[in-house]
This record gives sequence, structure tokens and C-alpha cells, in this order.
Amino acid sequence: MDHGGHAGHGDMDMGDKCSMNMLFTWDTKNLCIIFPQWHVRGTASLIFSLLAIVAICAGYEALREAARRYEAWTDKQDEISGPRRNQVEVSKRRRLIKSVLYGIQNFYAFMLM
Repeated sequence: MDHGGHAGHGDMDMGDKCSMNMLFTWDTKNLCIIFPQWHVRGTASLIFSLLAIVAICAGYEALREAARRYEAWTDKQDEISGPRRNQVEVSKRRRLIKSVLYGIQNFYAFMLM
């Protein structure tokens, strides 16, 4: 069979094809980070991408610190207030907030991986 009759298919521009390198790389040709829309096309975009990744990691650490501070604050509130009538409701709400923070942290960590 002759497949040469398909005009325009043989000269497609493959310059937009992504390669997602799983190792640390300085390659600026056809590099995609996380998803195809985050396409590195040059040195400047690689530098901005590296800075963005550092900012994303700093955001994760800030979230972890906020969760730790919330937990310390709730522990301190429990010590100060002592037994209360609505302690069960307060405890449920605090556990729910801690669970949500934990879930967000894990989602964030998997996205960073």
C-alpha cells in the first residue's frame, strides 16, 4: 500500500511534543513539567519554572506549619478550658478540621511527587 498520498501528514511539526523527564535535568527542549500545558521552551522559562516549583514547595511547608500550629492551639485550648458541656461538639469540629488539613497536605504532597 502506498501511504505517500496523504499530503501534509509527513511534515507535521513535532516541536510541541513533550518529554517528561523523571530525573533532574537542565534540558530546555521539549520539557514538560507535571502536565503538557507547563511546557518549557527555553532557558528563561526553565528558570521561572524552577522558581515556581520552589514557591509551590514553600506553600506546602507553610500548610504543614499551619496544621501544626492549629493542633498546638487546639491542645492549648483543651488545657485552658477544661471539661465543658459542648466538649463533644468542639472535639468533633476540631477533628474534622484536622482531617481536612491532613487530606489537603497529602493531596499536595502527592502532587509534588
